[in-house]
Amino acid sequence: MRIFNTIFLVVLSIISVTLAVFLTVDGNLARITGWYRFEPGMPLFSQENTSRLGEVCWMRIEDMHDTIECERDEQGNWWIIKPFRDRLSPGVAQAILAFTAKARLVDTLPLNKLTRSNMREFGVETAPHRITLKTRVDEDRMTTIARYTLGSTSPWLDDAGDGETLLPTTYLRTNFYGRDKRIHVVSGNILDLFKDGLEALRDSNPLQINPEQLLSISIKTQGTESVELNRLSAEAKWNITAPIITSADEDNVSKLVQSLVNLKAVRVEDAPSTPLSEQPLHQISLKGSWGDTPIQLNIYEQYTTPGDEQVYCYATVSNRPVYFILQADRRISRKGSYARLINAICELPVLPDKAMAQVRISNQHVYTNELPLTVSALRSMQFTELDAKDIARVSLRATYDRNAAVRLMLIPGDKESQVPDTWMFATPGHRYTKAEDSIVQSFLKGLSNIPVLEIVADAAPGATMEDQMKQFGLNTPDYVLSILPKPCMVRATLFGEDLPLVKDRMPHTFLLRYTAHPQTGKRAWFGMEAGGNSICRLSTKFTKLLSLRAEKWKERTLLSFPISAVRRICFHFQQAPLVLDYDYRGESWTGTLGGEDVTPRINPHRAEYYVRSLQKLKVSQWLDAGDSDALLALQNPAFAVSLELEQTDYSDAESAVIEQQDDVNHHTTVMEDSGQSMLLEDSEDAALFRNLATAERKTIKEIRTIEIAPAAMDSDKPFFYGRVRETNQLFILPFERAQSLAGDLLDI
Repeated sequence: MRIFNTIFLVVLSIISVTLAVFLTVDGNLARITGWYRFEPGMPLFSQENTSRLGEVCWMRIEDMHDTIECERDEQGNWWIIKPFRDRLSPGVAQAILAFTAKARLVDTLPLNKLTRSNMREFGVETAPHRITLKTRVDEDRMTTIARYTLGSTSPWLDDAGDGETLLPTTYLRTNFYGRDKRIHVVSGNILDLFKDGLEALRDSNPLQINPEQLLSISIKTQGTESVELNRLSAEAKWNITAPIITSADEDNVSKLVQSLVNLKAVRVEDAPSTPLSEQPLHQISLKGSWGDTPIQLNIYEQYTTPGDEQVYCYATVSNRPVYFILQADRRISRKGSYARLINAICELPVLPDKAMAQVRISNQHVYTNELPLTVSALRSMQFTELDAKDIARVSLRATYDRNAAVRLMLIPGDKESQVPDTWMFATPGHRYTKAEDSIVQSFLKGLSNIPVLEIVADAAPGATMEDQMKQFGLNTPDYVLSILPKPCMVRATLFGEDLPLVKDRMPHTFLLRYTAHPQTGKRAWFGMEAGGNSICRLSTKFTKLLSLRAEKWKERTLLSFPISAVRRICFHFQQAPLVLDYDYRGESWTGTLGGEDVTPRINPHRAEYYVRSLQKLKVSQWLDAGDSDALLALQNPAFAVSLELEQTDYSDAESAVIEQQDDVNHHTTVMEDSGQSMLLEDSEDAALFRNLATAERKTIKEIRTIEIAPAAMDSDKPFFYGRVRETNQLFILPFERAQSLAGDLLDI
């Protein structure tokens, strides 16, 4: 009896061990029972298994002829480990895992004589692709979470669930749930992955890097100097550090990096079919935050295939033991231009706009001959690297005349008080006045984007530019342009001392000269930054913005006055002058026309609107005081408007306030330390300010007369010349604005 108990326990142990082994390997009891209930709409694998697809670290793919095994490393990259070692295409792994997760049962075909007689059509035995996915249990063991055999594409289309999208389907068989021989139809289709054999599943992209992590690019080309590009971080700008030190063109560097990432091989080989030269044509070394070891891409000499006249080249990469065949140049076409156009149109798929854009992006080929690998292709062709928003002051002066200069200064506004920034300008002998904002902004935009037509001279690192500066006359420039950026506003206190978190930005000085090119003799604008190492030929698009004339920068508002200062307006465009008197406090108008009282006929709304229009009136251009065309036209003005103004003079009050404020600032520290308060009700300061506020101020009376005369009335854009008679300022007004000055303020 004891023997039977022993035998029973041994058999039970064997069964338990067998069950444990099967559960460890296959992850399900159906493998033992041979039963799983498939119903339409059910996922191919359980939610428990599909939820672990992100943990899959081992994959086996088989077809009728080959088998490959793949592993995923710690960085998430998939590698083929048998029968050779190479990187698996990331798209293949993603497609297999996505198909496994989303596959839904559409139908199941019963095993009968009809299905058995048409097994070739299903493909699960005649052209199968077997896929096995495993996850790791511990360091030594793995467990299978999915296994199936793909057959042919089925003729059904499955509804994606939105009532519009239809999905292709595939014949499939799985023994993951036991010895089930039934053929299923599942949603999804990834058979295109295997159409070129398992050898084609290796990654055809030589480089697999994150562009955001890239910090250094080194390019060595046969017969030329090495090019070095560096940046401090992903947010920092690229700079060329060899063979010259200069800024890089961000767009072209981004194009190079993206082209290297998108570089795709026509074919991947374990050994080259033709012998390669000892030294590659290009050596591209990439360093980044991914580690200390750089990735090096070698591109060899190109060759042409006699059959299809394609231009190819071999390439190798340091972290993969394979050879890539890349397209070096576009295919040599023997067709005419019209034939190529018709052929291209015929090959375009008929797709919606969004899908069409995706096709265009995916069909873009990268040709090694078109990679920007030279200094001239990668360097910045901008004269300055300034941001218009960071400029605080600008000075432009001519070296040939000490009185030929202009200075611009930014007066910061206040966002909380909705006070805008204001630009002021000054010329020698004249105080700062308000500048025309649109002109200044156009100038600043030009400063931050000065196009360079040609780099005419460079200095190697450590060399001077003295000889080159003499060649182009920049040792004695025509103009000196100085730009002062805004100081760093972010500050911190360190050991009790106030310090900027970022070093205060230094001013930039640029030297400009219009001279002849030493080699060609052609005259052009040349320039360089003082202390820089490059001389550039500049575009006239920028030099046209340079002007030392005060009329260029002056604010375009014709007259600046408050409406409370208006006392009288006289219109001289009729035989009898119209005179209107204004009482601001009573908001009333009185007037005469040729000495006759016309007060009842005055339309007060039109009159007030007219005055407010005068306040906002802007000239399209200020002219020099000696402009002959304007003076000739204004000998017989078409009409004139005189404005009599009376304003209170606060100049002495302003001086007193400024002086008092200096005293306040000087004494504030002492008063605060002693706990006393400034500007008390009975203090001398308060009395001073009360006197300033209550004292009777003198008034200033002035007259401003605007004279208008037509010019170029027969042109497409007629305009008027104008003059402020008292100041002799000449200007141009557009036709519509000049016409508004002759408004009718009287009712009939």
